Amino acid sequence: MSALARTFYLFTGFHSFLLGLLPLFIPVILWGKGVTLSELSFFIVLTAIGFLLALYYWDRLRAKQSWGKLISLSFVFQSIFVILLVWDELTLLVTVGAFINGAAGCFYWSTQRLLFQAITEDKNTGNTFGNFQILVVFSLKIGVLVGSYLLGMEYFVGLLTLSFIISLFGFIWVNNSLQSNSQLYALQQVPAFSLKKVFQFKDTHHSVSIFMIDGLFLFLESYFWVLSIYILTQENVMQLGLILVVLSAFLALIFFVIKKYIDRVNARRIYIIAVIGYALSWLFRGAFDQDMSSFMLYIGLLLIAFLSNFFRLAFNKRFYDIARQDQPMRYIICKSYYSQFMLIVFFSGISFCISMGYAPLNQLQILYYCSVPFTLIYFLYGYKYKA
Repeated sequence: MSALARTFYLFTGFHSFLLGLLPLFIPVILWGKGVTLSELSFFIVLTAIGFLLALYYWDRLRAKQSWGKLISLSFVFQSIFVILLVWDELTLLVTVGAFINGAAGCFYWSTQRLLFQAITEDKNTGNTFGNFQILVVFSLKIGVLVGSYLLGMEYFVGLLTLSFIISLFGFIWVNNSLQSNSQLYALQQVPAFSLKKVFQFKDTHHSVSIFMIDGLFLFLESYFWVLSIYILTQENVMQLGLILVVLSAFLALIFFVIKKYIDRVNARRIYIIAVIGYALSWLFRGAFDQDMSSFMLYIGLLLIAFLSNFFRLAFNKRFYDIARQDQPMRYIICKSYYSQFMLIVFFSGISFCISMGYAPLNQLQILYYCSVPFTLIYFLYGYKYKA
């Protein structure tokens, strides 16, 4: 394994564990504090604003190759947000905390995408992303298992202490890896992008349209769908954590089998099948209710998790393959700007329009059904692209 790949996997592994330990439960924690779906949507809006503000600064650090600062700030913002999550001050959490959450997301995801793009080659994006998925599944779900147990026991001091210890170890280990990583410093970085250049971005793959909707689905999955599972499991956080871990174990096994084949098969056909499956997954989400038997619930959760993760595997292969054709860094940064800007638009609308006359699960079901037509836009992505 190259020094660059080692840095990437160390960075991703530590952050995945930290995300599973507490931030993955953001919607559950906020829900337990009495936050409504409308207020949760507003929290996402502020998170997106925080991400955008941080992205402007991140891009300038990236252009200067300030790798130490990029890595360090990702752990610092994560630690500050964890403090706000366990601190019993709701107003501070849903305002300042949302901005910090956005900044933490920016410095983790943007740096991770930059490193991932650097370690991939033209014909191995699917296999590399499969390896990445397996690592994330393993690290994230160990964090979920530990976090759900400590959260269920309301052992917040333990959560805070463990998070700080892992953050410190991650910071030291990744920074040590940086010191011996000449490959990373040898990477040529283009100058920071102005907002004018971002908004002038255009290609023949309908990338801008995809950028605009993709953030919506990522946050629907990571916030509202996690909350749906929590409600369906009688709001038992330990049961929620166990379900997520078991699902991930099955998915890791599946991805281990298919990851080496994704680069060899017809990419167009795989992508079309993945989009159809993803659209069906949102139909299935809308059909879930509290009258389902436990057997049907778990089978349905496994099916939805597989369809969603298979789509992400196919989508990310296409995303990074297209990004490599021109200016990868500009492509990745434009994706972040457009996605976060549209998150502000989408979730402002959801916050304003969501009806208080229905039970929360019914509101979420309506939202999932309404999202199905938007999945069809993914068919446009790179339809002229030749793998």
